Amino acid sequence: MKRGHVPERTCRGCGQKAPQSGLLRFVVVDGRLVAEGRSGKGIYCCNQSLCRDRLAKSKKVLKAD
Repeated sequence: MKRGHVPERTCRGCGQKAPQSGLLRFVVVDGRLVAEGRSGKGIYCCNQSLCRDRLAKSKKVLKAD
């Protein structure tokens, strides 16, 4: 059994911290949020619809491209 560090990320919708594996990763591609993008600056969000809506409406996030 392997023990050690568990990466933790913060949801950009609600600000809650959670293990990286429990959050969804989004990347801004051509001014749009794309789920599970593997290249580019990642933004993490929990799987709640309210948080995803907040993230999608955030103009600050879309300018990060």
